[in-house]
Amino acid sequence: MWMQRRGEGMSELGMIAPTVLAEGIWDRLTQQAHETKTVQVAAPEGDTEDDDAVYDQRNLDQIRADIAIDLLLTGGPSIDPTTGAVAGPAGGLAAIQARASIVIPALTAAGLADRGATLDGAVPIDADTARSLLAGAPSWERILTHPIHGHVLATDTYRRPANLDRYLAARDVHCRFPGCRRPARQCDRDHNRDWALGGTTDACNLACLCKRHHTLKTEKPWKPVQLRDGSIRWTSPLGRVSTDPPERYVIFREDPDPPPGDPPF
Repeated sequence: MWMQRRGEGMSELGMIAPTVLAEGIWDRLTQQAHETKTVQVAAPEGDTEDDDAVYDQRNLDQIRADIAIDLLLTGGPSIDPTTGAVAGPAGGLAAIQARASIVIPALTAAGLADRGATLDGAVPIDADTARSLLAGAPSWERILTHPIHGHVLATDTYRRPANLDRYLAARDVHCRFPGCRRPARQCDRDHNRDWALGGTTDACNLACLCKRHHTLKTEKPWKPVQLRDGSIRWTSPLGRVSTDPPERYVIFREDPDPPPGDPPF
């Protein structure tokens, strides 16, 4: 199977299967699509005979797609109670329980705006779909972001979003145990103060530790304290203190004075 994003909020989902199974799937979808296409709803008394039936306006391919979506998400077609027809892709939204991040601004969630919703921070989705997913979510996760560069700084759950992991890798570069230089990409993201003991999932309580030093911190009485500048002050079991500062590999400095004759900006 494969999934490819096509843009404008649409994606392609494909599958290669034995012909006998693929033919069976297609035939079942076709039969259900024909049933849906011919569903009729009785009109109120007094209407003309021509108005006695309301037919689905979708073509067979569109109905097949809607039925396939509902079968995969819910195990059966979602029926519109007003028409008796398959409700379409929106009927399956409530069944989505995947671990996906829907980022929706507070004003959009409240229905006061229709902008800014994204899936996994990359794919734009319409506001109505975002609000439908939000309404059916078992819980909400508050995410605090940096007001300038937008990096995730803290969440209300133990699980970290990918954006926070990238921020930690960029900040730490390597394992933060004194003297260790194992690359951050090969390290765990560890809570300095354990989550179970009240530690928070934020950039000020997380650091990159390799497997060896993560285990050492957990099993031995090494005590890390993270400072406001990102440095970590380690206290060994013998009481010795060592401070590991974050790498300073990006430096910002003022632009030099423009050469004579150039207009100032």
